[in-house]
Amino acid sequence: MVTDAEDDGTRDDDLAWRWHDNLIYGIRFDIGDPERQDWRSDLVLDIDFIVEWLCEGSGEARFRVAPATLMFHDVADLQLSIDHGDSEGRTALSEPSIDRVTRERLVRPFEFWRWTISLNSPPGGKIAFCASGYSQMLRADPRLVSEQHLPRDERP
Repeated sequence: MVTDAEDDGTRDDDLAWRWHDNLIYGIRFDIGDPERQDWRSDLVLDIDFIVEWLCEGSGEARFRVAPATLMFHDVADLQLSIDHGDSEGRTALSEPSIDRVTRERLVRPFEFWRWTISLNSPPGGKIAFCASGYSQMLRADPRLVSEQHLPRDERP
């Protein structure tokens, strides 16, 4: 598992491209129970994480891809902007694809960031929120594939 705490030396421009071209195929809100003093408010994304990009001498690209859970912690101010347009029912739903992830440190006495996940697809889409950090867990070993995602029937 990778967490934000382990990325203390990571430059934000490195972080921006960590999830480039990863598909998001699941989104969940993991909310605690304040009546029981459980203050969780996590945004959970199921993604096809591209562990490694392999460019071969022939010009062909292959990828090591693993199903992963990407979780942002202590989420507030969530904004979802995913608009596939109005085709009068002719265009099917497809998984959003991440272009880049950016964050801006907020002035607080504790670590807190404004995050923006800009999407390749649908164009102009984004997921924006504030969060204290993230963690990511691979749910299976990476597989070598010719696409930037796993076949749908091979996701756990």
